[in-house]
Order: sequence, then C-alpha cells, then structure tokens
Amino acid sequence: MVSLFSLFFPRTCPMCGRYVGESMPKGRLCDDCLQHLPRTEQAVLRQNSTEEVVGVHAASFLFFEKDHPLQRVIHRLKYADQPQIGYELGRQAALEMLDTEFFEGIDVIIPMPLHPIRLRERGYNQAEYIARGLSAVTGIPVDTTHVTRVRNTPQQAKQTGDERRTNVKDAFAVNHPEQLYHKHILLVDDLITTGETMRSCLKAMRRHIRTQYSVFALCKAR
Repeated sequence: MVSLFSLFFPRTCPMCGRYVGESMPKGRLCDDCLQHLPRTEQAVLRQNSTEEVVGVHAASFLFFEKDHPLQRVIHRLKYADQPQIGYELGRQAALEMLDTEFFEGIDVIIPMPLHPIRLRERGYNQAEYIARGLSAVTGIPVDTTHVTRVRNTPQQAKQTGDERRTNVKDAFAVNHPEQLYHKHILLVDDLITTGETMRSCLKAMRRHIRTQYSVFALCKAR
C-alpha cells in the first residue's frame, strides 16, 4: 500500500528527477544516470589531475562541470538537505574502486571538517556522508574527532586567485595527533577545484603527524 508521504513526496533520482520507486535507497541515482556519470578513472591513473593539485596520492571519482546534470546533484547534496546522496555516491565509488589498489593500506578515513557554525547551519557535513559511504564498502573506519576547522571561512567558490589561499590559511587544527601516528590517512572531500582547501588541511596535519596521506574527492572540477 502506497503511503500518503510517498504519494505527495515520491522518491526520485537526484540527477534526472524520474520516479525510482520506494524500494530504492534514498539518495541513490537511477541505473541510467549511474551509467552515464562522468567518471575520471583516476583510481588507476598516477599523476592525475587531482594528484597534481593536492600533492599526494589521490583520486577523484567524477569530473565536475558547470551546467552538467551532476551539478544539480552536488547542489542538492550540499545545500538541499539531501546528505544521503553523498553516502550513496561514496558507496558507488568504493564499489567501483575496490578492484584497484587505491584503498590498500589505508587505516582511517577522515572527512574534511566543517566549522561548527557552518555545520549547525547546514545540519550535516556532506564530506562525512561520502566518507561513510566509502567505509560501508571498504570496512575502513571513519574518524571525525582529530581534525577540526577552527576558522569559519567564506565559501571557496566565491573566492578567486590568491583569495582562495588566504581564505583557508590556518583554518584547520589537529587534536591528539599522537593517536594518528604511523597510520595511513585518507582525507575525503566532496569537490576539489584548485585544491587550496585540501592543501591547507594537509599542511596543518603534517605539522603534527608524520605519516602517509591519500586523498579522495567525489568530484574534481575540470
């Protein structure tokens, strides 16, 4: 029996908007949209464009372009209270990357933190949902306690050139770094453009933790 909620709020694909049925997990794209996602294949490519901007072993799952239907999906993930999109796309990425060596040796997944003010405004951290989707497939634990954002910076998308670098300078702090010694850390974010935010976070962590780092981004801007 169709519930009243389902009647007025039918479950649709976040990308194309087509009805997908109430049995489909919330936030999951339909099969057709999954098939046509702009994949990067960077998990098997060294010296890829994500590695070039962040400076460590890295891979992005998808390419991000303005006016592509994926832009609507990422907007809904970040600003429309649909965090399950992040979980489902993180899970999909991990499923497709399991046959590569990308996750080998990683001990802990750390999502890019939001400042507490931004977290209260949004209600969730989209990077954490992506990280938990990766974890659900790989079994690698997620940690949200050791890296924090201590400056509530303006959105990077609204900054240009050197403003991006200045905007995220000294924006991150590390708590109890000794608990992360000798661990291979995977940092996770939703979208990488110039890489300034990720590099700032890596710089803060390296001040305290001499260890191995990798980076996963759901999307990389072309």
